[in-house]
Parts: sequence; C-alpha cells; structure tokens
Amino acid sequence: MSKLEFKDICDYIKPADMPESFIKAYEEWNGEGHVVGEKEMNDILARYSLTKEQSERLHGFLRQILAAEKLTEYIKFLTWNQCNIRRYDFYVEGDNHFNGEALGELGQSLEFFMLLSCIAYARMDLENRMIPKELYEQIPYRMLDGIIERYKELGTLRILDIPWKLNFFSLSIYLFDRFLFVPCRFDDPYYFYRGEAGDVIGIARGGLNVDDMGQLIPDEEELADPNGPRNGYYYGRFLDKREISFTTKFTETSTEISGSRISPCGTITKQTVILSKDKYKKILEKDDWMIGFHIPEGEGYTPERVRTSMTLAWKFFEKYYPEIPFKGFWSSSWLYDGRLSTIIPEDSRIVKVQRQFFNYSGGWNGESTYYELFGDADILLDEVPQESSLQKKLAQCLREGKRFIDTGMVYFPEELTKDYNKPIYITDEDLREQEEMYRATGWKGGTA
Repeated sequence: MSKLEFKDICDYIKPADMPESFIKAYEEWNGEGHVVGEKEMNDILARYSLTKEQSERLHGFLRQILAAEKLTEYIKFLTWNQCNIRRYDFYVEGDNHFNGEALGELGQSLEFFMLLSCIAYARMDLENRMIPKELYEQIPYRMLDGIIERYKELGTLRILDIPWKLNFFSLSIYLFDRFLFVPCRFDDPYYFYRGEAGDVIGIARGGLNVDDMGQLIPDEEELADPNGPRNGYYYGRFLDKREISFTTKFTETSTEISGSRISPCGTITKQTVILSKDKYKKILEKDDWMIGFHIPEGEGYTPERVRTSMTLAWKFFEKYYPEIPFKGFWSSSWLYDGRLSTIIPEDSRIVKVQRQFFNYSGGWNGESTYYELFGDADILLDEVPQESSLQKKLAQCLREGKRFIDTGMVYFPEELTKDYNKPIYITDEDLREQEEMYRATGWKGGTA
C-alpha cells in the first residue's frame, strides 16, 4: 500500500499533542480505517434538532476533510488505531489531542469527525464477533448527546477528555445492569498472588516511596494544580512535598517471593510478607488484561448490583473476547478511599461496596472527591453545598487540612460466587490496622 509520510501529515495538520507511539503505529498501518460520509453523519445526528446553519457548518467541515488526502488518511489511521483492541497497545493519555492547530476552525473539528468515523469502523469487529446489536448501538450517544449540546449552545466541536469518549465511540464499553465495563490493562506497580486456601495477597514492587498513611508517593509528585491556583486551596492535592515514611522492598528467588504487603483497605504497609511459590501463584501484574469497572451516576450503588453487573460482564467478555486473557476487574475512584469510612457509617452503601474490593494506593490525588460531592472544582470551600451530612463532614475535614484521595481496586472472578454481604479480601485485622493508622495520623480523634 502506498502511504503518505506521517511527518508530512503532522506538519500539515500540526496535531496539538500526538503520542510518540503513534509513529510506530503508522508504520504498521495497512490502510484500513474509515471516514464518516455525509449521509452516514446525517443518520447519526438525526436525533438532534440542529438548525440549518449548524448542520451546514458540519457538512462544510466534512467536505473539506473528504477533499483533502492528508486529512482523510489522518482520520482513517486514527480510527484504525483507536477503534478496536489495538487501542490498548497505543494508549491515549488525557492530555493527548488530535485536532490540528494549523487548520483553524476545520482543525478544531478533526476529533469530532474521528469519533463519528469510529462508530462504523468499530461496528465491523463487533458484528464479526456476533455481539448482539442491542448491547452497543446506543452506547455512543451516552457521550454524543453532551457533545452536540455543547455544539448547539457554544458552537464548539472541541472534545473534552478524548480517552474517555473513545471508549464509547469505539463501541468497547458496555452497560450491564447498573455499571459500565471496558477492556483495559493493569498499569500499577503491584503483584497479586493467590494461595492454596484461596486467599489473595498483594505485594508492592521494590523501591516505591510511601507516606505515613501508606500512600504511594509518585516519582514526580505533582504539587501544583495544572489548572492554576484554586483561590488558595488545593482541593485534594497535597500542599507540601510529602515526607517518605519508608521505601518498599521486593525480592524473588526460585522458591519464594518477599516484599512489602499491600493492605486491601488501600494502603502499602511496612509489613514484609514471604510467599512460597509452591503455595502461592501470581494472578496479576503490570500490563495484564483487566475489565475496567465504571460507575455511572444514579441509584443502585450496592454490593448486590455490583455483583450482578460483574457476573454479567465476566460472562460476556469470556464469550465474545475469548482471545483476551482477562485476569479480573479494575477500577479507580474517590469512592474507594478508606478515609471516607471515618466520616460515614460502617453500614453505608459506599463503605459496603468499598469493602468488596481489594483496594490499593495508586498515588493519585483526590480532586474528584471535591468535584463529585460539590459539583464544581472552582467553588470556594466556604461556599460549597452543605445539604448532606457527607458534604458537611468532608468540608470540615478539608478545613482541618485533611486530604482525600482516589484509590484503585482489583477484583478477581473467583470471588463472583462468594457472599457479598461481608468483606471479601479485607479481614478484621486489616480493619484494626486501618483504624490504628487513622488515629495515629489524626484522622480519628484529632486534627491532621
């Protein structure tokens, strides 16, 4: 196949932030892909009441794309790269943008037309897998509705959070009962092992720095807010560079593994565990395939609905993606932060669900806690809503200098048949250790 030079395409378009891995991907590209046609676009957008001017503007941009070889090749390549399982080998970060800075308004529309083009291209793979159409035909509209609403109100086609949107337009995220599920790779520095008795042990990779609350300190910790100062507050970010409480250790021989134990409450501990390879088998490490678990807004956040949804999802991915060796489920959320258990009842839905999982520190800050509870990261702390007891208690904690965090979790298929009315990975001893740490660090019985 005759291809244009990728450098020539990028020089012409000047993408805002192209991942370096895409250069290698372009070398592998075989010319497949898709660019949405005008009739196809009309069919996709038929549910929206666009004015004549709004519709003609979209068609004008699309005609320019279809008439320019570099633009059609660019969009075809992106759909091939990002609209099937291949996208997990060429992952897009949150700050990657594919719009073209050199093409004015047209350049700012390229991501929008790439997403529309993804729908038809991704559908071919799902049809080949014989996945029922009703499981995916409405999925893109969960994101497209908001995009078109912004376009009608503000006239912009700028796509916010392109990696998240791609899950929907690539038809790779599915709703089962209450929750959304999507293939992903495990990307954190931990190993998980299952013992002969069925217990699961997590061990940290060596050389990780940990603070006094058992939280991972990233190699390059971000202290300043990337969006600028929040009126003097750091809503979830750490004000000062954290002191290192200890550094993890890890060793492996032909017969055993030794390392810093991860508490399933969401911390890295100073405890060193030694596992015999005869009795413990590794079940998860970095880059293994997982099923991402995502939490839409709404009612039904309960252990029972989590179990029902996960069971449906596991059966689905085993049946329709048999070539992928999924190891379990993965997620990250403000809802998994064990610190929440210090300000809400033990029998609350948040705590009950949190304790179904093997939680771990991902080294993330907790801006999302502020955003999710108060609705806007730009609201001053003294002006946030105080309607619920959780809002009141969290605001008070922040005034005291305490910080909440996003936390990761993993969950394995062997647990899908276990009793969800009690903790699965977390033991009474884990909870006692967590309680002692919260008291020692001021989260209970004092000020941080």
